[in-house]
Amino acid sequence: MERDGAEPSARPGRWSGGSVGWQGILMVGGFAAFLGVLGLLLLAQGVAATLAEYAGSPGQVRVTRCVPFEGKNEGWTCTGEFVADGGAFRIAEVTIEPYLEERPTAPVPARVVDRRSDEAWIPSLMPLTAGGGGLAFLGLAGWVVWGVFRPGDPEENLSKRARRRLERQRRGPAGPPQLGNRARRRRRRRPRSAT
Repeated sequence: MERDGAEPSARPGRWSGGSVGWQGILMVGGFAAFLGVLGLLLLAQGVAATLAEYAGSPGQVRVTRCVPFEGKNEGWTCTGEFVADGGAFRIAEVTIEPYLEERPTAPVPARVVDRRSDEAWIPSLMPLTAGGGGLAFLGLAGWVVWGVFRPGDPEENLSKRARRRLERQRRGPAGPPQLGNRARRRRRRRPRSAT
């Protein structure tokens, strides 16, 4: 029983009246923004790796510092000076991407996108995994936003009977009455008047 002057409470977990409230907009917007930012970062990494691998300048990194990489797989994150093949240019400090499985003891062959790069890429599956993951996260963010803010179908929650009735109304009159088996059965059931 409701108190006087109090509005009936909405059912928890459902959008009131089919519209999205400000709390829902914040939740969905935050989640979609998180997925979008993650997707953009991965896509940027994939694009940089692809450019370096297929259109970048080859050379070697003379490693000056390595730090153990404690992730899913153990390895090394290393930095050093990049020297392009033929001595065309040098970059004072680059980070080798992705991480190395073993600590290098000699210069590491790598590629950079251009003279301003701060990352040197070694051959790996990074272009495919990062680029594909970035596109997947961006697609997921778009799907979340579309799923919440798409225009609703007013007939979505109608019963089958109501949908059929609505469909008959849209088609218009069915034409002259049909005399089929149903009409014959009705005529047979009618009691005949005694005359």
